[in-house]
Amino acid sequence: MRWIHLKPTDGRPMPWKNGGGTTLELAVDPPGATLDTGFRWRISSAEVGSSGPFSPFPGLERWLLLLEGAGFEIDFGARGRVAVTEPLAPLRFSGDWPATATLLDGPCRDFNLMVDPRSCRAGLQILQLDTAHVLPLAAATTLVFVARGTVSVPIWGLHFGHRHLLQIEDGGGKLAFAPGLVGATLIRIDLDPV
Repeated sequence: MRWIHLKPTDGRPMPWKNGGGTTLELAVDPPGATLDTGFRWRISSAEVGSSGPFSPFPGLERWLLLLEGAGFEIDFGARGRVAVTEPLAPLRFSGDWPATATLLDGPCRDFNLMVDPRSCRAGLQILQLDTAHVLPLAAATTLVFVARGTVSVPIWGLHFGHRHLLQIEDGGGKLAFAPGLVGATLIRIDLDPV
């Protein structure tokens, strides 16, 4: 089992594909991949400061979660509209769909997972920790993002703050997590090659 502890300061700021804003790339596979070279999967967090169109990502699957702020409404054209107002409620959609976001009450921050389904299969789960919790690790790659609070991994002597990311490769077995005094909310992502 191999692991990487990634802090927000380790992220790579990048312009949106359509030039309408910036995002903080937290992790990508293969490492160093870009929008031009393509990737198997990518985790990022964006500051959404104004209404506007989403960047198109043909062929990719997307998951979007609201982290902070009042949220926005997404217009998927013929596929309807979706209000993204509940924090940490995953919205899954195709990168092929045209989408335009309208902010509801000021800027917000979101969390994004993009996956190439031709090479990778993904699962996403929200975990609310009030006490110690043991995570089974069966995926080739497991990512744990701290959306709220703090959490530690006692066996490794690691402490993860708000918006930190733990990337675990070649898991197997189990891993115990202990939340901080106010608890923790985690986004868990499991990724396996197709």
